[in-house]
Amino acid sequence: MSQKSRKTSDTDALRDESVMQEPTEEKSNRSRLFSSLLSEDEEKQPEVKRLRDALRALSINGQWFKQQIGVICLIVLGVIVYITNRYKAQQEMMEEDRLRSELLDWKYRSITRRSELTFRTRQTKLEDMLNERGDSTLKPGKMAPFILINNK
Repeated sequence: MSQKSRKTSDTDALRDESVMQEPTEEKSNRSRLFSSLLSEDEEKQPEVKRLRDALRALSINGQWFKQQIGVICLIVLGVIVYITNRYKAQQEMMEEDRLRSELLDWKYRSITRRSELTFRTRQTKLEDMLNERGDSTLKPGKMAPFILINNK
C-alpha cells in the first residue's frame, strides 16, 4: 500500500508540475504575442492565427464580455441613434435648402409681376394704349386733382 500511495503521490506531483508549467508557458506565449502585436516593426509579423489568440494576448476572455455586455449594448445603441439622427438631420437640411431656394424663386417672380403691373397701369401708358385703339373720349384733366370732404 505504501508503494501504491507513493505512485499516486508521484503521479499527483507530476500532474501538479505540468499544471504549474502550463500557466508559465501560456504567460510567455501571451507576452510574446502581445509584444508582437504592439511592435512597430514591419518585418516582425504578429503570430496571430485566430482572434482567440489576440484576445488571450490582451487578457480578454468570455467573462469580460459577459461583464461588459450592458456597456457594449449601450454603445451600439448610441451609435445607431447617432447615425439615424444624423441622417434625419441631413434630410431636413436638404429639404430646408430646397424650400429656401423655392421661396427665393417665388419672391423674384412676385417682384417681376408687380413691376410689370406697375408699368402697365401708369397713366401715360394707359393714355397711349387708349389712343392706339382709337378711343378719344378719355382726355387728361387740365386741373390738378383735389380731395372731396364728406360732411355727414
